[in-house]
Amino acid sequence: MTRRIRILLFICLLAIGGVIIIQFYWIRNYYKTSLFNFEREITLAMEDAIKKEFEIRCDTIEAELVNQLMDTSVFLIRSKMSPENKNTPETRRVIYNIINARDIKDSTSFSVASFSQQITAKDTAFKRIIARQYAHMLRTEDLENHVVYYRTQNLGKFLTDRLLQFGFDTSRLRPLLTHYLLNRHISSPFYFQVTAKDSLLNHISSSNSRVKPGYILSKSFPTYKWWTHDEQFVRVVFTNPIGFVLHELKWVLVGSLLLVILVALCISMLTSALLREKKLSVIKDDFINNITHELKTPAAIVTAALEVLQEPGLSQEKSSRYLQHAQNSMKKFTELIDRVMDNTLYEKQLKTIEPHRLESVNFMSILNETLGQLQGIADKPVLFHVSNNTGINEIKADPLLFQQVCSNVFDNSVKYSLQKVFINISCSLENNYLVIHISDDGIGITKEALPHVFEKFYRAPQRGHAIKGYGLGLNYVQNIMQAHNGKVVISNGKETGITVSLYWPV
Repeated sequence: MTRRIRILLFICLLAIGGVIIIQFYWIRNYYKTSLFNFEREITLAMEDAIKKEFEIRCDTIEAELVNQLMDTSVFLIRSKMSPENKNTPETRRVIYNIINARDIKDSTSFSVASFSQQITAKDTAFKRIIARQYAHMLRTEDLENHVVYYRTQNLGKFLTDRLLQFGFDTSRLRPLLTHYLLNRHISSPFYFQVTAKDSLLNHISSSNSRVKPGYILSKSFPTYKWWTHDEQFVRVVFTNPIGFVLHELKWVLVGSLLLVILVALCISMLTSALLREKKLSVIKDDFINNITHELKTPAAIVTAALEVLQEPGLSQEKSSRYLQHAQNSMKKFTELIDRVMDNTLYEKQLKTIEPHRLESVNFMSILNETLGQLQGIADKPVLFHVSNNTGINEIKADPLLFQQVCSNVFDNSVKYSLQKVFINISCSLENNYLVIHISDDGIGITKEALPHVFEKFYRAPQRGHAIKGYGLGLNYVQNIMQAHNGKVVISNGKETGITVSLYWPV
């Protein structure tokens, strides 16, 4: 990997780290903003719920007050005209009196500018209108101001009793608050904190052990329960605001996650491409070193032969012998070049094999023939054993390509064996495949190198150049097998050597 690529990779990693840090900072600030919004929303919802709960209580007391005013055993409702000495005939009003039925001296009066009709004993409908008007007036002047004026003794006592009966209660507040919270997309669990003293600040030092760090509290609201010292203020406490926060952050989190994944994927692809480039560079250098080493030998022989042939007085026999050495070396030189060029050509041609090229091949005959030829040219003793208990002797294949597959595999067995070579060949049937297992007792392949043996130009690391080759043979074998809709699998032996399994469709 060049210095420029390393610098580029470092800059990419630095940029990605910066993006992640900015994303984290952004999400952290957005999280704090969401918590602030949550606190504001629950306070607004609590305020709406408190107002609604108080409105329902006032409605209830007002309705009961109307019924109480209509009870003649408790209250008398009468009317009279205002005195003439204080009003002109045009401005005289009707005065309505609310009288304690048990003490007629205990009374109060009021007037309504829009009412000019007096009450008659039989007109209960109009009397109820006056009762409703008076009850509503007491609601706006007394109840909504959280005071009770004793306009009459029994009226003051009745309102006080009802205030005690229908005082603030969290059981009535809970369903109302839940409704207003759901309107704001908040469904987190909560409880109420009722205290004797409180401040207007949300975050206070509370003696309530239930309020723990991280809980979110609303602003406190007065309960106006003057008759209960310990229940003067109420606030709502949320133990887990994560639902609302996630609802607020969902698109930010999804977008950030996708961005981080995309950036990580890009850097992963970049790193993979750089490592692959480095690997290909190492394989290329290894291939060039191997092919250069192989070419040096015939070139050196040709050079030496030419030097000898230039000597004066060289005999005809010696001249012929050195010319033969030079010719053989040039033949080997040409074969080396052809093998490299042929591999590239075959790789293009082996994408598919035309049906007319497939023949019924007696694979047992070709196996034995190829092994016999190998024994004649190998530089070490070669022993082999072939067995076939499948009952199948022929497969559909290109005869030349089948022979080249066998030749490449056998050639590897010879190259990677020690002083003696033993090749064992057995056949089996597996899932509509005829499998030819070719095992040897050579040096085997390391676990690290095994996944890469089919890669072009790849050779398992060896010391020096003791074992010659170009990393093309097994890649060529794999191409041929795939072109026949088959496959090749290589595994290490139990003790020594390897097993090459060729899967031919039948």
